[in-house]
Amino acid sequence: MSQERRQQLRFDDHSLVFVEIEAAQPESMQPAKLALARTMDISATGMQIATKAALDAERILRIFVDNGEEYPLSLVGEVKWACKVGNEFQAGVEIYPSRETAQRQWANKVTSKQTVSAA
Repeated sequence: MSQERRQQLRFDDHSLVFVEIEAAQPESMQPAKLALARTMDISATGMQIATKAALDAERILRIFVDNGEEYPLSLVGEVKWACKVGNEFQAGVEIYPSRETAQRQWANKVTSKQTVSAA
């Protein structure tokens, strides 16, 4: 039996996400390696994503979420769990609060979904 540990309301969401699976290497001029993903559900403090790239639990990732504006939201989070489902990988990511990321804008996006669903 799976124990539910979510502390925030979750909302279905299908946003485009880029996950940085390998950081840029300035000394060798190698760019960052990104994997394409999509959100499955979101909360103010996390998201469930699906991607073709394998993700390891406990890994810290930079995540870029397309929010329909000029620039994607830049977030940092930790993979809390990951598993293979069919031909893709699913993962639960906890978003870390940070002044250097768009975590506040992310929380506002989720809060606006909560307001719409309550109406």
